[in-house]
Amino acid sequence: MRQADRRDAELWRRCREIAEALPLPEPFEMSALAATLARMRGRPLELVPLPGRSRGPCGILASTDRADYIGYPSDTSVLHQQHILLHEVGHLLCGHTGTSALGSAASEALMPHLSGELIRRVLGRSAYSDRQEQEAEIIATLVLQRARHRARTPSAVVGDPDDRAARLGSVFGPAPRLRAAGHG
Repeated sequence: MRQADRRDAELWRRCREIAEALPLPEPFEMSALAATLARMRGRPLELVPLPGRSRGPCGILASTDRADYIGYPSDTSVLHQQHILLHEVGHLLCGHTGTSALGSAASEALMPHLSGELIRRVLGRSAYSDRQEQEAEIIATLVLQRARHRARTPSAVVGDPDDRAARLGSVFGPAPRLRAAGHG
């Protein structure tokens, strides 16, 4: 096995272990997951919707001495918000540290009640190594996959139209129920 293949296999093994060890709330909701992570880590974790898209990263992870904050864009789909949030959770669970400073506008939006001096560590998506970005992205994908898989009924047949509608409903909202012909 080539060195690169071994590194890739190790990356996937590590990410699977982290994603599978993460307890998922039933039903899967990001606020419930944040509360679970806060209890596990023994410190608050706040999810902060950020208005409007900027040229900066999609998600922001900022840690202070008191709490962790994850900022995410409020003007995108729920599925995209979940992926962004889980990407930042992946950075948090892996213990990644970034190298960039948070700009004053982002700092104000994310933590308006904190002064810049209180921010101990700020992690923006663009501040990580490629390997750290890969880990966070894989973890986000695996956790979402687990959550979506658990939400599906175990008796559903993959090719069944009702199953396909249920899967789409988990992304776009519930599908309307069709009435049988002749029933009022």
